[in-house]
Amino acid sequence: MNGNKILLILTFFIVSGCSDSVDKAANEPSKDEHVWKTQTDTIDKAKGIEQSIMDAANQQKNKINEQSR
Repeated sequence: MNGNKILLILTFFIVSGCSDSVDKAANEPSKDEHVWKTQTDTIDKAKGIEQSIMDAANQQKNKINEQSR
């Protein structure tokens, strides 16, 4: 009888340990995603737009310089 209790307790711990690790893996974000992903994506997009604006400003500056010669 005592051996059955130990076996039952060990089985319970094994099953609960396995199910806990599966639940944790399902709740964790992948390595590509993190807590601040939306914010960093927005910052990256803003940097791209800023670069486009700077390129357009440089092109306009070059055109003005060519016309003034």
